Amino acid sequence: MAIKQWVQDGKTHYQIDVCAYSRLDNSLRKQKRESGCLEDVDPETVRKKLNRIELRLAEDARREVMEREGAGILWSELVKRWIEALTKEAEQTTQAIRDGQKPGVVKGVKLNTARGYIQSVNDFTEHWMKRPAQEISPADVEDLFRDMTRMGYSACRQYNAKVAISRCFRFGILKRLLKGISHSPTFGFGISRKQSKRPEILNHEQVAFLLSEARERKHFWSPIWEFFYHSGARSGEGYELRAKDIDLTERSLILERKYNFATKMVEPLKDKEWREVPINDDMFALFMELGVSSMKPDDYVLPRDTDWKHNQGARVLRAFCEEIGITSICFHTLRACWATHLLRNGVDRVTVQKMGGWSDLETMERYIRLAGIELVGATDSLSIRKRGRPARGLKLLEPVQA
Repeated sequence: MAIKQWVQDGKTHYQIDVCAYSRLDNSLRKQKRESGCLEDVDPETVRKKLNRIELRLAEDARREVMEREGAGILWSELVKRWIEALTKEAEQTTQAIRDGQKPGVVKGVKLNTARGYIQSVNDFTEHWMKRPAQEISPADVEDLFRDMTRMGYSACRQYNAKVAISRCFRFGILKRLLKGISHSPTFGFGISRKQSKRPEILNHEQVAFLLSEARERKHFWSPIWEFFYHSGARSGEGYELRAKDIDLTERSLILERKYNFATKMVEPLKDKEWREVPINDDMFALFMELGVSSMKPDDYVLPRDTDWKHNQGARVLRAFCEEIGITSICFHTLRACWATHLLRNGVDRVTVQKMGGWSDLETMERYIRLAGIELVGATDSLSIRKRGRPARGLKLLEPVQA
């Protein structure tokens, strides 16, 4: 509140500004201003009259704010508060993991997951920001998912958006920021993140062609792609690979840390456990070409560039695949190729799981399905082409009576 006053031509001129804020929504406020002049010049009389005007303006402003509050908190303010709470929760979870607690035991959302939720809400609900949150209906949510489908977003992306919106509404309900609703308007939308679309994968011949073309063209990423196909490592694990992790004598590769492209920090592996991968002949030759034997222990093994540092490996690989005319794949697919090809070649699933660093066999089911090892020979018993012509059945005729 502010009162300005001055005397001019024997009269007291004034300007009064007041502002009332909502307790529910910081962005909701109402400003009032009044200016004029009084015949009085006596300080006490002027003070009392200006105070009465100020109180009247303040009451008007508060009444209008309360009327606006009846519609509830704006979606933008709800999202803002939810992001603050979610970020705090994610930071606490991340710190607990860094302090040595098992990721599966720590309760709370992880930082990368929180970032995904926040991005989904900001990207897909921007047109809701100026609307009262409690006025957003299931029809609005249905329109949102219809638009996402029309724009080509996958079922998995729609599922993640639904989860993020639902979490935001649940936060508003638990914090009593939303009036008159008891569940999110996303309730009842059965969106599954599973898709019947066959995942992208390359067979052994296609991978061989990819790596040979990259080598012949002296592509910067050639040794990187070759390493990931032969090691099954994750992107951050390869980015942080150092010479001390490689034992050329025993032909053993040790993976025990990764670079987190989101937090820009070096962290333990996903399951907090180190793992070992045997070095085959191709990987051994690659390490010799890279000069691993003459490197210092802390030297990085693989070449690094800006695209990789900014997690743009998928974009680079897809562009090269299109250039040479093979199925376009993302960077992580090389790990899938590694797993499925090993399974097809007879390596048992437990060994592949151990080398790949998957926490349980359930995660391996996807790769087992891609490899098709459980289907081999399943229809052999139906084969008929190699069988001879069946004997013709003879029909017994009744004897002819003379």
